[in-house]
Amino acid sequence: MTLGERLKKARIRTGLNQKEAAEKVNSTEKTISNYERNYRTPDPETLRKLSEVYDVSTDYLLGRKPHTPSKLDETVNEALEELRNEETLLFMKNDEDIDEETARLIKQALINGIKYVDAMKKKE
Repeated sequence: MTLGERLKKARIRTGLNQKEAAEKVNSTEKTISNYERNYRTPDPETLRKLSEVYDVSTDYLLGRKPHTPSKLDETVNEALEELRNEETLLFMKNDEDIDEETARLIKQALINGIKYVDAMKKKE
């Protein structure tokens, strides 16, 4: 897997589009796209920022180590798996599974909810 492929995979895993990722690292959508298509390589500082935004190590992005899911990733993935197995979800028909886009959106909503709760706890 190339650096660009790992960058794209990490970005998608965090639920960000290229524009949102670019804003977080003070870059442009086109630059993020060029990184993901291996047309350009991020400088070390940008690589560091991207690793923080995507919650992965620079070693993972550079292909030195596999991504080790964080506790948050594990918790969200477990919750998502429980939702997939739940037969009484109101937003699904009985015979359908959660498609990948719906799963990604639910995962991002759970992560945003956890971050919001953490921020509220810090204000107390």
